[in-house]
Amino acid sequence: MIGAGPSGLAASKVFTSRNVPFDCFEAGSGIGGLWRYGNDNGMSGVYASLHTNISKESMSFTSRAMPATYPVFPHHSLVLAYLEDYATSFDLHRHIVCGTKVTSVRPLDDGGWEVVCRHRGTEAEETRRYSEVVVANGHHWDPRFPAPAVPGAEEFEGTAIHSHDYRTPDPYAGRRVLVIGMGNSACEIAAEISRTAARTFLSARDAAHVYPKMLLGRPADHLASSPLSDLPRFLKDPALRLLLRLSRGAPAQYGLPDPVGGPLASHPSTSDELLVQLARGAVTPKPGVSSFGRNTAAFADGSREAVDAVVYATGYTISFPFLDPAVFAAPKGRTELYLRTVPPRVPGLYFMGLAQPSGAAFPLLEPQAEWIAELIEGAVALPSPTDMTRAIAREWRRHRTTYVSTYRHGIEIDFRSYRRALRRERRAGRRRARGTVPALPTVAGTAPAVDRV
Repeated sequence: MIGAGPSGLAASKVFTSRNVPFDCFEAGSGIGGLWRYGNDNGMSGVYASLHTNISKESMSFTSRAMPATYPVFPHHSLVLAYLEDYATSFDLHRHIVCGTKVTSVRPLDDGGWEVVCRHRGTEAEETRRYSEVVVANGHHWDPRFPAPAVPGAEEFEGTAIHSHDYRTPDPYAGRRVLVIGMGNSACEIAAEISRTAARTFLSARDAAHVYPKMLLGRPADHLASSPLSDLPRFLKDPALRLLLRLSRGAPAQYGLPDPVGGPLASHPSTSDELLVQLARGAVTPKPGVSSFGRNTAAFADGSREAVDAVVYATGYTISFPFLDPAVFAAPKGRTELYLRTVPPRVPGLYFMGLAQPSGAAFPLLEPQAEWIAELIEGAVALPSPTDMTRAIAREWRRHRTTYVSTYRHGIEIDFRSYRRALRRERRAGRRRARGTVPALPTVAGTAPAVDRV
């Protein structure tokens, strides 16, 4: 198992409870993945003031709720404490080898996998063999910049960083700052910087729906389990649009363009602070950047502004540096995985948490790990590679009609639909394992034995 962030911990918990022997390798010196502030594995982009934009109830693992004493939207330090407690409660630390980076994962001709690891502080490598590999290295750690680069970016003389490297607003006090992007990080960082910056601009190529964290007195993410979520799409979209208009007002009131797509066509951007800072003029919205000068930025509407610093909140590349791209890759952010977990023609390789749900990811992780454990134990069986490939193609056709076609949304899924599809597949897999071959369930969102997985 590669990674001891939330996905790796959930899989570790399930495997431990089912007595599936495994090793979990974590590059950092502690567990928690991106939730460990300043993680020495270099993969955490958490900044000092970050709080969750998903409520504690929605964010909890299925087997263990976050403490009732936590605030509705916990600080990142509380999330890490929750993960530490989760690992301790289920005795996971004995399986986790920290300070160990997996550098190569290679399928063997006679079955199984060769895994090469490097321990921190040494160049010496260790090679092991496993029957299966579970990849849980996350998808918010490899910064992605605009490609091709914005014309003139190399001539810009101010500071320029990716939001992955942002920690506090202190370096931006009194400066003219441009934040590029419209996702959660862009919205929250722009709002925070604007409190001390001389000017703050927020540039986005496409308009986005910005959700308040609370709707009708409840966390907005609770909508995922409300009667609204059961409505058909043609009713759900206008209902949600109306709810946003009543609770937040029109985007034009904040200087934002009205998004073309419906509220469910893209991953929600959630920020109360940004709406406040837009309303008071502390943040100035701008269209996409067309070019840079030495100390300026020009925009698609023909305007130009003096800029001292740029923060690229432009998302992350989905990458697996330990895998040969011929084995598996995610070109253009698209993953060819059955139920976001299984590459149809690469037996013994599984992926955890490689999806971006409309709600919280944590509640989906243990059920996904249960399915993987059942596959390893032989309690369930997969469809044929051909049937899985066809199911993936059908799902991509649905995906294109549901979500906007951008890199960011390549792994977007609907929380409830994915959970239902996973339950159906596990039932169907049990029947296959017993020798009955049922029709392939609708997909939504989506070797020789050795001692260990």
